[in-house]
This record gives sequence, structure tokens and C-alpha cells, in this order.
Amino acid sequence: MFNIGFVLEALVISFGSGVLGALLGLGGGVIMVPLLIFLLGVPIHIAAGASIVAVVATSSAAAATYVREKLTNIRLGIFLELATTLGAVSGALLTSTIGEGILRVIFGVSLLYAAVTMLLQVRRKGRSWTQTPNDWLAEKLGLGGSYYDAARREEVSYGVSRTPLTFGISYVAGVLSGLLGIGGGGIKVPAMNAASNVPMKAALATSNFMIGVTAAASALVYVRNQYCDFFLTAPVVLGTLAGAYVGAKFTNRVRGVVLKRLFIAVMTLLGISMIMSGVGM
Repeated sequence: MFNIGFVLEALVISFGSGVLGALLGLGGGVIMVPLLIFLLGVPIHIAAGASIVAVVATSSAAAATYVREKLTNIRLGIFLELATTLGAVSGALLTSTIGEGILRVIFGVSLLYAAVTMLLQVRRKGRSWTQTPNDWLAEKLGLGGSYYDAARREEVSYGVSRTPLTFGISYVAGVLSGLLGIGGGGIKVPAMNAASNVPMKAALATSNFMIGVTAAASALVYVRNQYCDFFLTAPVVLGTLAGAYVGAKFTNRVRGVVLKRLFIAVMTLLGISMIMSGVGM
């Protein structure tokens, strides 16, 4: 039954999630799903269904801005997307077989993993990454990149290291994306930044570029399983789309280290909350 209050609340939540999602390269779903569950009492399968459809729109809005500003490493994104798309389909097919409590715990653990990975990196002084040359695979595929950093007012060039490891982690990110209705950025961003030494801004932009394809692959499964409620999905899509556009406008004006600290705080808070709710606390 239509409820204007519910729709407006979903719209506000999704807008805020879209802003943070674009800033942090998450697609918004990793923030929005817990908020829909805790604030509106939406079952996790329905929240994930609305989120995964919205993530497609959100990623498209943010990715267009990042590509135009030349922050996105398109070659790296296409390469890693081979793994994440396969993982997304695998995860979506498993969704209907796993209970809500278990899904919440899995969600929370994945968020804390992302936070801890970033915490180990944030102690570095100065830059949010370590400049390294391409490894053998990145060199062969030409995965290194460059962009102009408006905050530092300098041109940044970087290589991509430990490419096979990041490729494997991207598959896991895809599985979590399909399983939990998120974009998978909470795993892909730390993998690119911490494992492959891609600068934070380039990792965020490349993650957003990849998220839309990953989400589209698993969204079809959610629609087929009837997990997409119109009165929730419609405001969620509109809110995240507007929020992503706003968030993407500010990314290149903020230092990568600041984005990393914000990432850690958001992931830790939501991760603990999801685990506690999953075990009935």
C-alpha cells in the first residue's frame, strides 16, 4: 500500500547514501542497505533488491563525471570487471538460499574487512598510496594510469602492482555485490589502493565505473526473484541518482587521505551495526 511518508524517508536516505557512495566509490548500496533496514524496517532481501537497481543508475551518474575528469582507469576497470561480473551472478543466485540473519553478519564482516584494510594504510604520511611500477601483467596489459589532482595541483602517474591478487579479490567483491545488493566498492577500493597501490582517487573513480556493470548482472536475478518493490525502488533510484551526481562533483577537490579516513569511519560503524543485528543484539 502506498505511504507518502515511507517514500519521502526512503528518498532522503537514498540521497545521503548516494552522496557518500559517490565520494567513497561505493555506489551507495553499502551505506543505504543498512539504513533501510535499521530506519525503515525493510527486510534485507527487499532492501538489497532496491539497492542493486539503484546502484546501476548511481554508478552511471558518478562514472560519467569521473571519466570526464580523467580520474577513471578504464583499462584497469574493464580487466577487473571480468572477475566481478562472474562473481555478481554467482552471488545473486545464492541470495534466496541464505537467511536474513546470516546475510547481515556476512554484510557486517565484509564492511569491517574493508575498514581494517584501509586502517592499515591510513597511517602512511602524505599520500594515500605508494608509487610502484607496473607488475608483469599490468605492464603487458597497459594498466598503469595518470590524472590531474586538483587538490594537490599536480599530475599524478602510477603503476599497478600485484594485479593477479586484485583480480581474485574482485571476484569476491562481485559475489558480495550479488549476494548483498551492494556495488562491491567496499572491497574493490581497498584492493586497488592497498594491494595494487592505485591512488585513492583513481581507485574510487575506477570502482564507480565498474559498479554499474557488476550491479546490472545481479539485478536481473533480483527482479526475477521478485525482490524489487516498486514503492521502495523508485524513490531509492531517484535519491541515489541525485546524490551520486552531487558527491562526484566534490571528489577531486578533497585529498585522498581525507576520503580514506571517512571511508574507515563509515565502514566500521555500519559493519558493527550489521553484525550485532544479525546475531540478535
